[in-house]
Amino acid sequence: MMVIQTLLPIFAVIGIGWISVRTGYLDQGVVAPAAQVVMRIALPAMIFLALAGTPIGQSFDLAFLLAYGAASLTLLGMGYGVARAFGLSRAEAAVIAMGMSMANSAFMGLPIGQAILGQDLAIRVFAHVLIVENLVILPLALLALASADRDGGARPNVARELVRNPLMIALVAGGVVSLLGVGLPAHAADVLDLLGRLSAPLALLVIGGMLASLPAGGRLGAVGLIVAGKLVVHPLLVWLGLKLVPAVGTEMVLGGVLFAAMPMITIFPLFAARAGQGKLAALGLMVATSISFVTLPVVL
Repeated sequence: MMVIQTLLPIFAVIGIGWISVRTGYLDQGVVAPAAQVVMRIALPAMIFLALAGTPIGQSFDLAFLLAYGAASLTLLGMGYGVARAFGLSRAEAAVIAMGMSMANSAFMGLPIGQAILGQDLAIRVFAHVLIVENLVILPLALLALASADRDGGARPNVARELVRNPLMIALVAGGVVSLLGVGLPAHAADVLDLLGRLSAPLALLVIGGMLASLPAGGRLGAVGLIVAGKLVVHPLLVWLGLKLVPAVGTEMVLGGVLFAAMPMITIFPLFAARAGQGKLAALGLMVATSISFVTLPVVL
């Protein structure tokens, strides 16, 4: 009951974003700029501040990284293989595999994690998930999508996208400051804290706005495969992986399972569109986000 009471206001804010865009109260064009504010300003400020003020030994947990990464990588391969076994195309299989193995850690995982785990632990888990997704899962998923691109489009420059990612830049910069032991000036920390506070409510409104404006379509069987893999199999594999590593603490296990239980990343349809599967990904994202209100309390 406590988990449901915690999730209710979070999904209510998502609903407000959906209604605002769906009814025209907010123009659909405001969603993308708002998402840019979250991804390029608010979240990087929060990540940098949290990591810069934490001793490096407490910031990163190698055992967690390996276990979470192994579970997500296993699901990436499993999703692709199962989809192909069911007769789906290479493009559909690549989209399904990506949707199953990458969580919406920024726009849903972090706000919900802050409410359930507390801000410090939520940011710490988020930093680890960010590393796994950006250094392991995303490059492989993009390569799979590129190989299935029926239009023969240009291959993605994964390295360039990675080094330009504001979240990764903030993560590295925060880690460097922590390693050097250089304290931030009080006024600088206050500014970063103020910016970071924007991330949770604005991210949730953006989720609702995006869901209201996505063009959806695709096979229901493929959508069901994505949703089941993301909301059920991913948290289960992460739980098994983390429990098999004794060095991972109970709180980090809970955090890892919580983040893995989130729907897929919001920009999932944009990636899928590269292989002509944007509508399938959009429908999967909408269904998974809606159903996650029921599955999250069960998982937790």
